[in-house]
Amino acid sequence: MPDTLVQQAQNGDKSAFDRLVGADLPKLRRIATRMIGHPEDAEDVLQDALLKAWNGIGGFGGRAAFSTWVASIVANAATDHLRTQKRWRTEAQVAYANLCAGSEELSGEVVAAASSPEYAYEVREHIAYCFACVGRSLPVDEQAALVMRDVMDLSAREASTVLGISDSVLRHRLAAARTAMQDKFDGLCALVSKRGICHQCAGLKMLAPPEKRGGPFPDVADMADRMAVVRNAEPGSMAGLHTVFWRGTKEAEETGAGSTEPDSGCGEDDDES
Repeated sequence: MPDTLVQQAQNGDKSAFDRLVGADLPKLRRIATRMIGHPEDAEDVLQDALLKAWNGIGGFGGRAAFSTWVASIVANAATDHLRTQKRWRTEAQVAYANLCAGSEELSGEVVAAASSPEYAYEVREHIAYCFACVGRSLPVDEQAALVMRDVMDLSAREASTVLGISDSVLRHRLAAARTAMQDKFDGLCALVSKRGICHQCAGLKMLAPPEKRGGPFPDVADMADRMAVVRNAEPGSMAGLHTVFWRGTKEAEETGAGSTEPDSGCGEDDDES
């Protein structure tokens, strides 16, 4: 059936192409989202990549599976997008929290999102958000390797094929990305290390009503446990708040606004921080 659909799509049948892509769409959206983070930018990149795949379907020769071919187009589109953007500071979330603390407008947006009936605190969802945010501080090629292997859980061969690099280059980039993320989280996240300067998880938990604060914080000190959380997390009750965060953090990182020293006090007095 897939081969027949490919042939139909190559003959100009858009509905056949849509059926081919449909099964892989959640995976493709996760690639764009985990690499770019910002939901609107990620969706724009995904749609542009799908249009490119449709326009280029005639060049698909079947040397790899269709799903691998289209995933490669999405990954490359996300990478190209990130190359046009300024790399974020590791402490981007801290800087944004400081800006919110000093601005009624910014803090009002956060409070409004956290006051919506849909909002409930889900720590795993927020850890996934943090991963994507901190990932924006990595070199793009290293970030892509990390997302393909540790978030999308592709095999080394699949990941190298999607990224268009050799297995040895993938291993080098992946090792560098894992080391960098471990170091960054050790210095940033209070859940990972007592030295972590960011208490955002505790602060956001306090914003939720007691009945919507989820379970206890998981132990994510181990990198593998952290990646498992990110791999399995899906947007849910915190999606609206995270969209506010992405928009505000993106604007701050484009201009370099906000101090990266933790002076907002977000969540620091919470017993579970």
